[in-house]
Amino acid sequence: MGNLAIYLKLGWRNLWLHPLRTMLTAAALGVGIAALTFLSAMDDGWMQQIKTNFAMTVTGHIQIHAKGFEDSRNLSQRIEHPDKVIAAISRVDGIRGIATRVRASGLASSAGSNAGAQIYGVQPELEQQMSRLSGFVAAGTWLPDHDVHAAVVGDGLADRLGIGLGDKLVVMAAVPGGDIASEVFRVRGLIHSGVMEVDNLIVIVPLPTAQHWLGLGKAITDIVIRADSFDQVNELAVALKMSLSALGCGSFEVLRWYDIDPMAQQWADFADAYTWIVLLIVIIVVLAEVLNTMLMSMHERVREFGLMGALGVMPAQIFAMVVWETVILVLIGGAAGFALGGGLSLWYGEHGIDLSQFAIAFSFMYMDPIVHPLLQADSGLRILAAALFGAMIAGLIPAWKASRLQPAHALREL
Repeated sequence: MGNLAIYLKLGWRNLWLHPLRTMLTAAALGVGIAALTFLSAMDDGWMQQIKTNFAMTVTGHIQIHAKGFEDSRNLSQRIEHPDKVIAAISRVDGIRGIATRVRASGLASSAGSNAGAQIYGVQPELEQQMSRLSGFVAAGTWLPDHDVHAAVVGDGLADRLGIGLGDKLVVMAAVPGGDIASEVFRVRGLIHSGVMEVDNLIVIVPLPTAQHWLGLGKAITDIVIRADSFDQVNELAVALKMSLSALGCGSFEVLRWYDIDPMAQQWADFADAYTWIVLLIVIIVVLAEVLNTMLMSMHERVREFGLMGALGVMPAQIFAMVVWETVILVLIGGAAGFALGGGLSLWYGEHGIDLSQFAIAFSFMYMDPIVHPLLQADSGLRILAAALFGAMIAGLIPAWKASRLQPAHALREL
């Protein structure tokens, strides 16, 4: 510890022999690390938005279907006795909510037009706790109690059909036997979520009506599960599979939110790749800034290193001293950078960054037009580790050169 204190003291002293150069290098490092910290927070923020919006808009964290339903969307592949399944999985820890749905593809028609639709039969009260759909009602109301023929429709679909609140809507879909069945509804609410595949396709009706209309009896197609957090999804999915297996329900599939839509998984993979790109840039920035400064410092101090060698300082000690100078320099710049980048991330995390002019593009990715950067401790630690790794690499070359100097030759340097 005594030697370490000496190295730190010498490193600090040597850095401030040229204060302007040290301050400029530290400032450049600080700006670079601040920018990368902010970009990392942006990445974490919009990825959290995508996950939350995707899962909480329609899919939930986890869904249970009859095996093969998600690929075929065929109503013959349904869950006949959902109560037994729900009773089996309700004992699993980490479940915040459970809801059942009927989901079918069909055709929505009005007096003047028709269009493809994605039909959801839902339990109105439970759905308000499970998803954000009820919060997207822009006109009219959510599914009213005791109105078995009420429908809530995406506003984009309503525009294509030329219908509004109170108008009649005819919906047709294939029943399990292959025949086509139709049902008449009244539009009680219009949804605007900002997500085009929701606004342009969705028709939401009461679950009992959908079951009766499609000839399903008490059967459903989806059991939707909301977890306590995204961090628990993988563990919860494994527990649900084990619970269903113990029940003897091997004919079901348990799908996580990113299994349902491969695009969501691709965005998650892209976010992970982006994190590694940020860390690589941190290392490059540190290398570029620090290596130049330390090489200049070494050339100016050749005689000093020679004198130290002549006085008996070991090459390994000179090597350690120069490396510690590099580490101290990066810590100064890194601390300033984290303070600036963290401050910006926290401020914009509270107030948001308005990107409304790109709202249409964001709608494909389930992103809100107001982005809130999310500063996470693990992201900051990764950037710090990358900065220190870059500092160690940057310090090795000048430290090695300084430790290899011969005192007799070094003392003759001008």
